[in-house]
Amino acid sequence: MTTPRGRLAHATRGLPKVFWYLWASILINQLGSFVILFMAMYLTKERGFSASFAGLVVGLAFGGGGMFGTLLGGFVADFLGRRRTLLAGNLATAVLMTLLAFARERTSILLLAVAVGLASNMVRPAASALMVDVTDEEHRARAFSLQFWAVNLGFATAGALAGFVIEVDYTLLFLLDAATTLLGALLVFFRVPEPRPPVRTAPAGHATTRGKRDDGVAAVLRDTPFLTLVGLAVLFSVVFMQHMSTLPLAVQDAGLPPATYGWLIALNGVVIVTGQLFVPRIVHGRRPERILALAAVLMGGGFAVLAVGQSLLFFIVSVLIWTAGEMLNASTGPALAAKLSPDHMRGRYQGFFTVSYNMAGLVGPSLGGYVLQHGGSLLWLGCLALGALTGVGHLAAGRARNRRAAHPADAGDQAARPVEPPDERTARRHSDHGDPS
Repeated sequence: MTTPRGRLAHATRGLPKVFWYLWASILINQLGSFVILFMAMYLTKERGFSASFAGLVVGLAFGGGGMFGTLLGGFVADFLGRRRTLLAGNLATAVLMTLLAFARERTSILLLAVAVGLASNMVRPAASALMVDVTDEEHRARAFSLQFWAVNLGFATAGALAGFVIEVDYTLLFLLDAATTLLGALLVFFRVPEPRPPVRTAPAGHATTRGKRDDGVAAVLRDTPFLTLVGLAVLFSVVFMQHMSTLPLAVQDAGLPPATYGWLIALNGVVIVTGQLFVPRIVHGRRPERILALAAVLMGGGFAVLAVGQSLLFFIVSVLIWTAGEMLNASTGPALAAKLSPDHMRGRYQGFFTVSYNMAGLVGPSLGGYVLQHGGSLLWLGCLALGALTGVGHLAAGRARNRRAAHPADAGDQAARPVEPPDERTARRHSDHGDPS
């Protein structure tokens, strides 16, 4: 099937109704993701705070709070249930977002923003785990592709709508964000049941026995090729985080209307929604380190365009270039992380890889805001330098990483062990259960 309708039918085939309710709740939530986009502009233009403080708030809220929220959400989802975690995270986010709308003092803004980042990111691992629970293994790749599509479609729409909303009142951004979050929670409450607890089966030759060392965090931390990939992912994401921290400030400093930033983010989302379908063909059969190196250079180079000029045309060209880097990275980085992970540790490996984005979120906005305030256009040249450094790192690490990817069971110096009895597996299920995505 080559027609658009045929491709759509193929992409949606075999997925249960509960998946679509969950998918719809994610889309609704993203349609209202206004605050994360305009927080820096709100703090500087509407509240009169410095670019450094705006970067600090964005970094601590969506980097620090997001990192702990992601880890906490995975833990809570395993022990209290996916649905309960989704409801708790979304309801807490709606309440905290409403309070943040009326906060005026620096400390209260900072604390509430961090709380919003923590609560909203609790939802992510719970939603991913629930998506795995309700879909068959053969359909999971398509399920996560559809989730990625929904996130970007919602993000693009939110960027376009937010530009109009702030012309009325910045406070309305927070209230609409809270309302869509609440609406998504209501859809989960009425249409998404709690799935049965997954039964964990030990892969042959990899289950542990009582008294022997478990393959937990220590095993991941011994995997040098994988940790190198995570470190380079952090550097890449530090540059990428400028799109929601210093880019809106640059639009503002260029004298362009606030709605311009919303349309630029909408452009990013539209390019991803329409272009991501073609990326797998482009990267198929190519060496992953070369794709990731090109992605890093495009990401840094895209932002470096702003060092040359800051008219609307330069902003558009900048977004198009770094969006290309984003798409190449998104199609290759997670897949390479999965190749490097042993089957029975895939959840932990993916967890570490995902937290790299939160770590960058903790550093990138704060560092970017400081450099923009004190160095101006040096920030964009720094993005180019960091992107180039990341690209060189990928090329240098490629050979060793590819050897490891060919033998993922060697990670962490694993040794073959007899499968433990069912009662011991049951007793240990919650202690070493990882996110299977």
